[in-house]
Amino acid sequence: MNDKTGKTAKLFWIILTSLISTALIIIVSAIFFSIAAVFIFSEKLENVTEIVIPEPAKEKSSCIYVPDGENEEYKLIYKVTPYSGDVNIEIDAAELPEYVKNAFVSIEDERFYDHEGIDIITTTFALTKEIMRVLGFYTSGDRTGGSTITQQLVKNITSDDTVSVDRKLREISRAVNLENQYSKEDILEKYLNIIYFGQNSDGLNMYGIEAAAIGYFGKHAKDLTISETACLAAIPQNPYLRNPLNNDEGNSERRIYCLKKMFELGYISSEEYEKALNTKLTFSDNVAEDEKISLAECTDDFINPEPTTWVIDTALSEFCDYICELKGIDREAGMAEFMNGGYELYLTVDENIQNELEKNFSDYTYFPEEKAWYTDDTGTEISENIQAAAVVMDYKGRIKGIVGRIGEKKESFCWNNALHSHRQPGSTIKPLTSYGYALENDLITWSDLFYDTPLPAGIAAESEWPVNYNGTVSGECHPLYEMIAHSYNTVPAQLCNKYGLENIFDFSVDKLHLNLDRETDMTYAALSIGATGTGPNLINLANAYMPFGNGGIYYEAHIINRIKDSCSSRVYVENDARRGERVIKEETAFIMNRLLRQVVEKGTGKQALLKNKNNIGKTGTTENYRDILFAGLTEDFVSVLWIGYENAENPYTLKNTSSAGVWKDVFGNFADNYISGASFPECENVIYTDYCAQSGLPASSRCISGGKGYYRSENIHYCNISHNDKSKKHIPSPN
Repeated sequence: MNDKTGKTAKLFWIILTSLISTALIIIVSAIFFSIAAVFIFSEKLENVTEIVIPEPAKEKSSCIYVPDGENEEYKLIYKVTPYSGDVNIEIDAAELPEYVKNAFVSIEDERFYDHEGIDIITTTFALTKEIMRVLGFYTSGDRTGGSTITQQLVKNITSDDTVSVDRKLREISRAVNLENQYSKEDILEKYLNIIYFGQNSDGLNMYGIEAAAIGYFGKHAKDLTISETACLAAIPQNPYLRNPLNNDEGNSERRIYCLKKMFELGYISSEEYEKALNTKLTFSDNVAEDEKISLAECTDDFINPEPTTWVIDTALSEFCDYICELKGIDREAGMAEFMNGGYELYLTVDENIQNELEKNFSDYTYFPEEKAWYTDDTGTEISENIQAAAVVMDYKGRIKGIVGRIGEKKESFCWNNALHSHRQPGSTIKPLTSYGYALENDLITWSDLFYDTPLPAGIAAESEWPVNYNGTVSGECHPLYEMIAHSYNTVPAQLCNKYGLENIFDFSVDKLHLNLDRETDMTYAALSIGATGTGPNLINLANAYMPFGNGGIYYEAHIINRIKDSCSSRVYVENDARRGERVIKEETAFIMNRLLRQVVEKGTGKQALLKNKNNIGKTGTTENYRDILFAGLTEDFVSVLWIGYENAENPYTLKNTSSAGVWKDVFGNFADNYISGASFPECENVIYTDYCAQSGLPASSRCISGGKGYYRSENIHYCNISHNDKSKKHIPSPN
């Protein structure tokens, strides 16, 4: 062997040895990196949670619903969606042409239908580079993606998008898990509905293929051409740089690449490829208004009433009461809380009742039209029409209807006389204060005899006080039920004097939850004839009457049944789940109910008498006939009506107006024909018997009957005087 041959052989073995050594190094390195990858993978994925494809995300709106009278469902009456600039419109992938789906597969994940969540080729390359980067063997700033459509979906669902090996490993694990749970069709559909497509010319962020098709081209995704589809498929890689409106060149480059891949993979023919390649795109801004669809008309087809209704106003006021207390914020912030989205309010309103009230309050058909005048703070004389308001609730406190003024409602969140006005209740207060207290404590009976005389001078006023609403006192003696029926002012004053203002005040406030002020309303005028400092609103007044119609149980009035989170199952309030509170005895409720029946049968409320219902009620009049009221109860509903001037006074107008008669017109007739089969609760502990005409006590066999009445069966005291023994008459003295 010559030297030349020996040198060649030596060089060959050096090269061969080097190649073998390099190969061994690569193999050893691959084994090392594989072991490291397995170690890192197993350690990092110990606590990785599985994921599922979520239901379509709800808008972070706030909505108000009312029961649909036709079924047991609720229907939307008001919706507020705070502006976020985001638009996402879900679409069923079955509606899309195959080339729309294939365009995204071609450009984003061409082996989508073959892999099980990860593409081994691209993922191995990307993962190895990241591991080498972590170990310090690779320092380039370039990063390779390698994410499949499934992995991209995982990233969008979880929002887990930090650039790290840990995140990549979590993503791979979740992608494989997702493929095991769902079909390729399900995964591709969710991907097409969730990916981000950038902003349109109006600055709206478009999520999902349907929003992108409308935002860029003014058409539904099912109507996209192949060229338009390729344009949209080019965007998700980099929604800013590939946006065709801002960077036509950047989008065009990737759009051409998409069409080429679709052709190479056999998804489109050569003719379709050439046609799409040479098609000039026309974007939404250049399409005639009558030929395109706008995102605005697709995002929300519900139109709010303008202005808001009495029901909406009342519901939002109640919501503010709740949220302000919960979060310790003021009412302005409470309203903002609702307007910023995230709440669903389910109301108690009966649309038939609400419609009846609104119809009857729409004009002055049932109300006097006389004007009154008043002088404002600037000295200007202003005329004013009469106003009215009403509220109706059931015996669980659920508000069924509410109206705050006469005539068309012209402003949102305006003054509501049923909610905002705290006016003197007049004689409607009597059953809730003096009569209620004395009856509850067994201090009076149905037929106790009282003189119609005022309190002596110096007790409640400088002179003798009070007189009756007609301006006189008769000095006559009548049984209690007649005093209530004809609304005498003198007897409640006598009861206040006899049993104490504080006791009666506490009863009305603590038991019946009447909204009175201890500083201004613990007076004879307030508690006996309703001349309060401010007074309850109509909702509170109706609520206080409730126990007289349901056997003595109090449920707090509410127009909201449920408050819940609009984006989850969290429930903040479930008002209808609250249990009632017994506030007065069954006997008290039943006897007061029958006493108030006398008001509509033969007293001041006769014009409210109904044909089909065993209704009860109480009239009220304030000083100089500034306000008139009627509290009307049927077996189904408790309601209160107010009529008056908001600022001015005209005594002659209301003096000739019957609040009971107007109540019958605006609600009573509807209630009379309301078929439910309900009845006022009976009470076994009350008996119906004759009373003695001379003593007012339940009659014995020796008595002359003065009529019949209702009495507690326990501790009942029958009259034991001789009819002919004049000295033993049980008639109280005038004072």
